[in-house]
Amino acid sequence: MNRTARWLMLPPSTRQRIGNGGPAAASATRSSRIRRRRTRRLIGKIGQGARSSLFPWSAPPSTATPGEHALDRLRIALQDADQAHPHMALAHIGDCRDYLRELIPGIDAAGARLHEGWPDFLNSLLTRAFRDVATIIDSHIAADRRLLDRYRNYSEHIFSYTPNGLLVMDAQCRMRAANPVIRRIFGMSSDDDVEGIPLNSVFNVPALYSAAKEVISTGLPHQGINLVDENGRERCGHYQFGLSRFDNGDEHLLLLVAHDISKVLEAKTALADSEERFRLSFHQAAVGLVHFDAEGRILRSNRKLQQVLGYDAYEMQGMNLCELADPAEHCDHDHMTRRILAGEIQDYVAEKRYVRKDGESIWGQVTVSSMREGSGEAHFIAAIEDITERKAAECRMRHLANHDLLTGLPNRGLMMDRLATAIHQAKRSRQTLAVLFIDLDRFKTINDSLGHDVGDQVIIEVARRLQDSVRAGDTVARLGGDEFVVVLVNAGQQQNVAAVADKILNAICEPMLLSGHELFLGGSIGISMYDRDGADCITLLKNADTAMYQAKQSGKRRYTFYVNEMSKDALRFLRMEAALRRALERREFYLVYQPQVNIASGHIIGFEALIRWQPPGEAVVSPDKFIALAEETGLIVPIGEWVLETACRQLVSWQQEGLCAGDIKMSVNLSAAQFRQADMVETVKRVLALSGCPASCLVLEITESVIMDSPESTVGILNALSERGVRLAMDDFGTGYSSLSYLKRFPIHTLKIDRSFIRDISVDCDDAEIVKAVIAMAHAMNRNIVAEGVEDRVQLDFLRNHGCDQAQGYYFGKGISHQEAALLLSRQRLLMTAAAHAAPCAT
Repeated sequence: MNRTARWLMLPPSTRQRIGNGGPAAASATRSSRIRRRRTRRLIGKIGQGARSSLFPWSAPPSTATPGEHALDRLRIALQDADQAHPHMALAHIGDCRDYLRELIPGIDAAGARLHEGWPDFLNSLLTRAFRDVATIIDSHIAADRRLLDRYRNYSEHIFSYTPNGLLVMDAQCRMRAANPVIRRIFGMSSDDDVEGIPLNSVFNVPALYSAAKEVISTGLPHQGINLVDENGRERCGHYQFGLSRFDNGDEHLLLLVAHDISKVLEAKTALADSEERFRLSFHQAAVGLVHFDAEGRILRSNRKLQQVLGYDAYEMQGMNLCELADPAEHCDHDHMTRRILAGEIQDYVAEKRYVRKDGESIWGQVTVSSMREGSGEAHFIAAIEDITERKAAECRMRHLANHDLLTGLPNRGLMMDRLATAIHQAKRSRQTLAVLFIDLDRFKTINDSLGHDVGDQVIIEVARRLQDSVRAGDTVARLGGDEFVVVLVNAGQQQNVAAVADKILNAICEPMLLSGHELFLGGSIGISMYDRDGADCITLLKNADTAMYQAKQSGKRRYTFYVNEMSKDALRFLRMEAALRRALERREFYLVYQPQVNIASGHIIGFEALIRWQPPGEAVVSPDKFIALAEETGLIVPIGEWVLETACRQLVSWQQEGLCAGDIKMSVNLSAAQFRQADMVETVKRVLALSGCPASCLVLEITESVIMDSPESTVGILNALSERGVRLAMDDFGTGYSSLSYLKRFPIHTLKIDRSFIRDISVDCDDAEIVKAVIAMAHAMNRNIVAEGVEDRVQLDFLRNHGCDQAQGYYFGKGISHQEAALLLSRQRLLMTAAAHAAPCAT
């Protein structure tokens, strides 16, 4: 039931007494009525006691007068109500009046019976009643005073301990009250009474008094008062002052509030410092920085970007970032910034071309990320680094990766890519395609005789002539050395290709005047046709290479078309020669080491370095299958030099590891082509110097047939080598019919008996006698003797019994890797050390 309904249910007299207060007043009246009803019940209990005391017929005898007894009960009730709620007791006074009024008839009836005691009774009743009423009023006054004291203490506590300075003064700026904070600000003592003291006597700032007059007159508060004294000095800079007016009765008072703004000032200073650091960092950055909004409009740019693009700050401000991009490129700044705003990406990095103010195009790497302003508006910052030089370097690197460094022609990789593209186009358009493999004749002679500088000039000139001999759409590439490839697209018939080959040969054969030398070159060309001779790059190139070697074998300075009827042996020969030419560049060779053993002691006294060839993806090729070819083509010279250097470096490595000293020798074979080189002695000297190998540890093995081919010239070479400390050995002794007189003249340190004599010494008496004689002759000439090809114990015992010094062969081990050889040396060194320690003990 709501208030309105309850209001309407009240009796008319109640509604009239309450008046127009309506339901709210009815509610208040109802609360008062309930309170009064409770009080009447309490008083009723008191009344019952009073009536029993006042009227003898309803109460037992008592020593106290009836009035005293009734008033005692009333006082107790009033005190209980006062303790329950201070404001309830005032309501009891009215109830007491009603109660007394209701008792009057009873008092009258009692008075008729109390003739002589009635005045005393009435006097006692009234005295006690009004005394209790006075007590109740005093208690309420005391309670209000205590409440006011609490409020006063609370206000004084707030006034004293608030962190702001508070000062109350009248309209004449005389102080009324000041809290400790304002006292400290104005330099006043905390114990001084400030009541009535003019403020200007302790703090004289004219601006404060002018502000006070304005606030008094207008009533409007004044904030942010700038306290500057008459000398223009700022006072209390860490505080912000405000004045407001309030009324105390009919008097206007002023409240001065001082706010401590030191934290705010520190924050402002830190913010200013941060902004200054940002400004300096922004403008002094080593990369270009630009700040732009969501529409791409430039808000600010740093000096580096202005320097890179050639604009000043005012010109760039307001421009769109896309306006700076190269028109030839699609500008996707807007798309990418929208993705950042959508949260799809955090930032993005891209390489773009930009146009300087002078029109020059540059490359820049741009990194864009978002940032939020204090207002929450999204802005972006982009770092643009000038990478023009880096892009140019990358372009140069790509060119170097795909082009020959000397001639600038496409290298093998780029040529293969272009050939694949040409094959695809020829297949689609059903056109012909020709691959010409070109090798220069006599180039090695020119390179060796005139030097590499002239050789490089020859290669450059040949490259120029080849380019002049073909069309712009054809490809001329250098594979390396003196090998070139020409790819003719849309080549036409075979006779057309032959005409181009003739033109190329004529261009190569024309005399060259280089470095004061008139040079005459030739060339051999092998030709393969698509798709008659192959339908892929590798097949076409391989068949053209095969045809080129066929042309070279046929007399050079000619071209040959590939035919399927070419001899398989010739093809194998040509392919192996081509592969052999590249084996050194590809590092397909490696060395194994065969131990050489002192027969008497069983100790390893050296190793012979033996070459092996491991083509990629194929089986190991033994030396007897490629050494003859290498000697025929002249490749044995660079191969032999590589073997010599590698073997010397390996021996030095073992020495540095402490596995051996000068007691271990390294034997290396010299081919006939190597031995005939004019600079052979200098080559050995250079290899020893580069590797650090002692000359006394190197043994050069030359076959008997090579030495006896030209004995007179051989003696000088051998003497030159021996004078430098190099040990010399005659290999395959007994097969070359050497003259004993020459043998005596040669500075040979070791004779190596050919394996063909050792193989059958246990069953062939002739071989056994030859071996005996050779051993005896070597000892007679004071030469060391080594037996090759020892494969069993019988052969070893024969050699030991007849005084052979050293032996090598499969009985002691085949060619082993350098790791296995190192293991043998390490084991031998341990055994020798143990034996050396055991010898004194045995003695």
